Amino acid sequence: MEELSKLIDHKLLSVLVVDDNKFTADLVRKILNAHGISEVYQEYSGETALACLFSNHINVVICDVVMKGMSGLQFTKAVRDGYVPLPGKKETPIVMLTAHSEQNIVMASLKIGANGYLVKPIVPKKLMQLISKSCRSTLPILTIRGS
Repeated sequence: MEELSKLIDHKLLSVLVVDDNKFTADLVRKILNAHGISEVYQEYSGETALACLFSNHINVVICDVVMKGMSGLQFTKAVRDGYVPLPGKKETPIVMLTAHSEQNIVMASLKIGANGYLVKPIVPKKLMQLISKSCRSTLPILTIRGS
């Protein structure tokens, strides 16, 4: 897995972090910045994240599952269904980052089109590996604590 992250130049990535918890969104941004990703957008709802995705070139989305208003699952479905009507937006890699490890939630995320699923607590190395893999693959990737 280490090899994949070396193939992606993180400095070139633009990442959208979607989480209604500002502390978590800030933590993810700091992790991304520490790994060379300087272009990080933060949104605190699915609705504003859709607008951000429409207005900006985003390589990867990191999205919480449970949020007030539009959930991460609803956001992912909207993206995959073409709610953002621009070329390539439907295929934007989406990594779910959440405290929920229940199989039904994991499977629902992957079924609607999430490219990866990472269960908190956040392990920076695992997050970066998942981002790298998601940028290179359209197959879903699952990472549970400690794996």
